[in-house]
Amino acid sequence: MHIGINAQLLSFSQNYRNGGISRHIRSLLTGLAEWLGKQAGGRETLRCAQGDKGAYGDKGAYEFTVFVNGQDVVERLGAEHPQMGYVAVPWPESRPACRVAWEQVMLPSLLRKLHIDVLHSPANVLPELLPRTCTGIVTLHDLAFLRFPHVLTRAKRLYHRSFTMRSLQRATMIITVSESSRQDAIELAGIPTERVQTVYPCIDERFSKVIEEKEIATFRQQQGLTGGFFLYLGTLEPRKNLMRLIEAYGRLRKEYSIAEKLVIAGGRGWLYDAILEKVETLGLGSEVILPGYVADEEQALWYHAAAAFVYPSLYEGFGLPVAEALACGTPVVTSNVSSLPEVAREALRYAQGDNRAQGDNLAGGCPGGAGALMIDPGNVEAMAEAMYKALTDQALRQHCQAMAPVVAQRFSAQAMIEQTVSVYEQAATLHASQAHSRRISFLRSSPR
Repeated sequence: MHIGINAQLLSFSQNYRNGGISRHIRSLLTGLAEWLGKQAGGRETLRCAQGDKGAYGDKGAYEFTVFVNGQDVVERLGAEHPQMGYVAVPWPESRPACRVAWEQVMLPSLLRKLHIDVLHSPANVLPELLPRTCTGIVTLHDLAFLRFPHVLTRAKRLYHRSFTMRSLQRATMIITVSESSRQDAIELAGIPTERVQTVYPCIDERFSKVIEEKEIATFRQQQGLTGGFFLYLGTLEPRKNLMRLIEAYGRLRKEYSIAEKLVIAGGRGWLYDAILEKVETLGLGSEVILPGYVADEEQALWYHAAAAFVYPSLYEGFGLPVAEALACGTPVVTSNVSSLPEVAREALRYAQGDNRAQGDNLAGGCPGGAGALMIDPGNVEAMAEAMYKALTDQALRQHCQAMAPVVAQRFSAQAMIEQTVSVYEQAATLHASQAHSRRISFLRSSPR
C-alpha cells in the first residue's frame, strides 16, 4: 500500500506556525519512522478484517511518501526509513494562498504520478480533485469555526467553511483527536458515526524525562522567576480566553497578596492586541511576563519550573499543553468544556485498566483523575480560586507527580501510530469495496 501524507503545515519556524498541528504532524512522521523500524523486515503485525492481505495486497508492503515544505524541513525532522520518502515542495507555508493553491492544484497530479493509494491530510483539508483511485483520510482537529466563529479571522472562517467542510463530506475516513471533536463532527457536520474514529495525539517523550531540581532552580533564576509563577503556554489568540486569565490573576493578587507572577508564553497568533491592552489596563505590566515563542528544547523546563499551569480555553480539539503539563507532574487549572476534561479522564481509565467512564469531570475546583482542576472558563472568580488551590495544595501536587508517568503512557506515540495505521487499512478496504460496488452497478446498468 502506498500512503501519501500531506505535511505542508509541518514547520520549524520560531512562531505560532510551529504550534499544535505542526507538532502533531512531526509526532506522526517520527512515530511512523520508528514504528517501521521496529517491524521485522519492515513488515508490521497488526491484523485487519481481511487477514494477512489488505485491500492493496501484502499488508507488510507499506510505502510512505510525505509532502513537506522544503528540503530543510526534511533535514530538521530527521525521520528516516527506507520505506519513507519525501517530496520537498518549494511553496512557502507562511503564505497560505500559495499553500492552498499547491494543495488543490498540484497535489492531485502528484498523487496520480506517484500511484498513491491512500492520502492522509493531517490538517483538516483534502484536495478537491482527489483521484478516484486514491482514498482520502483527513484528521479533524476541531470545529472552532462553527462553535466559536468570532474568534477567527474572516479569512480563516471562509477557508474552513469551504475546504474543511467539503473535505469532511468527501473523506473515506475521518480521524478526530478527541471524543469531543468526534461528537462535533457527527453533530455539526453530519458525518456518519462509522466514518469517524478517535486517535489521541501523543506526548513527546521529552516531557516525561526526569529533570533535576538543580536544573529547574537554575532555569527559574535565569528567567528572573525565583519567586514562582503561573504558566500559560500556547498561541496568543481569542479562543484561549487569556483576557479572563489575566483578570483572575489580578483578583488573586488582590485577595491573597501572592508574589508569584503570571507567564503568558507562546507565539502571537491573531486578534491578540486586546490581551496586551488588558495587562496594562489592570496595571499588571510588571507582574505579567510575555516571553514570546518558546523553543521546543525549553518547553519541558517551563512546565517543570511552574507552580501551576493554567489553560482556560473556551474550546479545544484536544488541548495538548494540558497533557504535557500533567506528564511533567505540574498541577493544572483548565476548562470543563469541549475536550479538556478528557485528558484527566483517560489517564484515570488507563491507570485503572478500565474502559468505563469514571471520574469524568469533578468540576468546581476539585481534581480530576490526573490532577487537573476543572473550572467554568467564563467564571473569573472560580478560576482564581482554582489557581490558588493549585498553588497551595500540597496533596494535589503530590498526586500530580504520582500520575505523571500514567499520563505519558496513556498518550504514547506507539498507541497513536498503531491506531492511525489501522485507520489507513480500514479506509483502503472500504474504498476498494466501494469501487467494486460501483463496477458491479455499472455492469448491471449497461445495455446488453
